[in-house]
Amino acid sequence: MYNPYYDSYGSNPENENQRAKVTEPQSENRQETFSRHSAFVPLQKHAAEPVNNQLSVTPTPEPKRKKRKIKMSMGAVAGVLTLCILLSGFAGFGGSYLFSQLNTGSDNSSAIQINKGAVNNNITKTSADSADKTTGEIVGEVADSVVEIKVEITQSNPFYGESTAEAAGSGVIISEDGYILTNHHVIEGASKITVTLHSEESYEAKLIGADADLDIALLKIDASGLSAATIGDSSNVGVGDKAVIIGNPLGTLGGSVTEGIISAVDRTLEIDGKTMHLMQTDAAVNPGNSGGGMFNGQGELTGIVVAKSAESTVDNIGFVIPINSALDILGDLKQYGYVRGKASTGMAFSEGSDQMYSQYLYNTSTGGVVVASIRSGSNAEKAGFNVGDRVVSVDGTEVTSIADLKAIISEHSVGDTLSFTLMRNGRTGTLPLTLEEYVPTAAA
Repeated sequence: MYNPYYDSYGSNPENENQRAKVTEPQSENRQETFSRHSAFVPLQKHAAEPVNNQLSVTPTPEPKRKKRKIKMSMGAVAGVLTLCILLSGFAGFGGSYLFSQLNTGSDNSSAIQINKGAVNNNITKTSADSADKTTGEIVGEVADSVVEIKVEITQSNPFYGESTAEAAGSGVIISEDGYILTNHHVIEGASKITVTLHSEESYEAKLIGADADLDIALLKIDASGLSAATIGDSSNVGVGDKAVIIGNPLGTLGGSVTEGIISAVDRTLEIDGKTMHLMQTDAAVNPGNSGGGMFNGQGELTGIVVAKSAESTVDNIGFVIPINSALDILGDLKQYGYVRGKASTGMAFSEGSDQMYSQYLYNTSTGGVVVASIRSGSNAEKAGFNVGDRVVSVDGTEVTSIADLKAIISEHSVGDTLSFTLMRNGRTGTLPLTLEEYVPTAAA
């Protein structure tokens, strides 16, 4: 099923929903266009036998059909605007400029030191009240803080075997000792991350932490004395303010500069069950700009580029993550590698309508949202969930997509108990599940 919010193919069992489409530009260096799509990620079946693998088979009331909502305060544009997240052709928030070839075979006390003399959690926030600088002056001050990012991705597929590909995006240096902000979808699934500075020096980067919901990732390179961006205050950004974007469009044009204004300061977009609050700009944004910086009229970093309109009849509609939102999770990313306190089912899910493929992998011919894997020792394992169970509804709300399931889970907290109605081997029954804290695995 095509999801208009994504423009890339790909699968990653850690992300529960991988549905997309890619339209790749032609490249003289490309030996073969890499494009794969399947309804399910092939996964090894869960080895451990659940403590209770019996469903409590009871008459199940007709589930309430959930109304789908797209929250976009964009007037008439909401009916025609199609968004595409701009990076990593293999990631959940996919859509990067993909140039690939198939090869088969801590607490906040430890905050990152951002600009010396910081006054608020070691972060310098300067006044936005002074007159705007020229674009040339801004670029001269901040260009060295924006980097190019290239990732190598290795995946396995039961039909194609192992494959590797490359994708490219952008990032912003936020500390002199090598911490860099980018998008989660830029680096998701990467086996190797390479950062190239404006000076053309290259470093292999380490992933420190990432959050898929906000689409932010924190990287670290082994370098010192870097030119770090001065962090602005995105709460002070207003409609009509100057916006300068610097990034790596098309994955080959590092250091490209576009300018415009802030078109809106708080667009509420619900994408695949995830609500994002983004700033809108008319400055040109293109594939590969993801993870790059948006700077205000004083040259302060006020946002991280994340998306644009993919509608062919729409121009100059780009979206940016407010920098304050990224700063809010920076301490968790640095100390723990993820944002603490999020509720999780302890399971990964797949979604598809290919009945033959579904039956082959999960012994079910019903399609829909299917349990793809269960974390060992999780509450789901103890409750008796099995790989192959199809989720019919949760607490009486019908589940027809992973977006439905994510939306339900996002409304609950760690420790809440939900009633899952499941279909297994032609029988329908219910199982209770107590949500646990999301903790990413080493593989994730």
